[in-house]
Amino acid sequence: MFYFAKSLQAAAMAVVALALYVGFSEGSMTKELTMLGIGVVLFLVGRTVEHVRPQ
Repeated sequence: MFYFAKSLQAAAMAVVALALYVGFSEGSMTKELTMLGIGVVLFLVGRTVEHVRPQ
């Protein structure tokens, strides 16, 4: 579960970096903020999964 959580966090960082690139290249603030939001949600899901203890 730990590696799955870290993978989600890494994917979130990639989405945020891509959002920055889209913001610069296309000049679309709406797309940039949407992708930023998706990245934040993915990261938070990864953080939550990382701290879940198996029973």
